[in-house]
Amino acid sequence: MTKTRKIIAAIALAGAMAGGVATMAQAQNAAVQQAVSQGVVGETMSGYLGFAQSPSAELRAQVDAINLARRSAYTRLAEERGVTRQQVATETACSVISGLAAGRVYQLQDGVWRTAGAGGVSVPGC
Repeated sequence: MTKTRKIIAAIALAGAMAGGVATMAQAQNAAVQQAVSQGVVGETMSGYLGFAQSPSAELRAQVDAINLARRSAYTRLAEERGVTRQQVATETACSVISGLAAGRVYQLQDGVWRTAGAGGVSVPGC
């Protein structure tokens, strides 16, 4: 990881822990939490939740609302730090995906859905 990427990662992680993305993840409703635990919903390298399996219309709406909140948090953090929203989203995704619990699903930039193992996730380019 380059020095710039490390700085951006530290900024993104600090901002997320300060009340952005981490709080949103904890505040997910029961339906989304259940979908995550069942492998229907997972993290993507875009910094947003995605669908590893076809969701119901209700679940899709709930995940869309979470993703809108993430986008807002990423925008705020990017403006505060003088970087792009995409940089914040990508670096947050690196941090979140690399720390996933075993059994959680995630999608890398190649579009393939994978399941995190007990040894954690090594995210290429992060």
